[in-house]
Amino acid sequence: MSDKSSSKPYKNSGYIRSLVSTQLLMELNLNEFIKNNQIIKLSKKYSLNEYSKDLDKTWIELLCMGEFDGEWNENTFNEFISPIERQKGSKIILENNTAIAATFASAVIYENKEVGRLDFVVTHPDHRKKGLGKNICIAVINHFIEKKYEKVILQTDDWRIPAIAVYLKLGFKPVFTTKELEKRWNKIMNTYFIDLIIKSIKPDK
Repeated sequence: MSDKSSSKPYKNSGYIRSLVSTQLLMELNLNEFIKNNQIIKLSKKYSLNEYSKDLDKTWIELLCMGEFDGEWNENTFNEFISPIERQKGSKIILENNTAIAATFASAVIYENKEVGRLDFVVTHPDHRKKGLGKNICIAVINHFIEKKYEKVILQTDDWRIPAIAVYLKLGFKPVFTTKELEKRWNKIMNTYFIDLIIKSIKPDK
């Protein structure tokens, strides 16, 4: 499966993944996240679960709805979920044993340190705008907090505006690694999130 990543083999049995130079980058300072006291609240019809082998089929079906680059099938999923560290931190939300939202827990070498990485965040199309994407991200972030990471990063695409809105609400901030990415981020922020820009520059009373 292609996910626009480097062709070089991943370190640490696939848990540590390379950054994708063509995708947007965001980072979250976990000290700030802890201060904000984010709490998961789920409707009783949803259940938050850790990874288990019996969830492979429904997780794969959900990933196929995420419009990711490449193909998700039994082989690609098994390869990706094989690292024990990824299995420990990845989370899935179920409704009647069907995957509704899920996120893998990976890591990346970032600023010369190993930091947490949210990978392939996906919510079922029929269950979006219910806070499930935010909740599944929080669940994995809490795993990274337990691992004593200082930061969590993620990468996304320019067109995933609803997802970017969720990440911004969680406290993720855009990172400008190149002039091109800075230009792309400025276009997104000025088009869809101008209110956040105004709020950030408005002096406190």
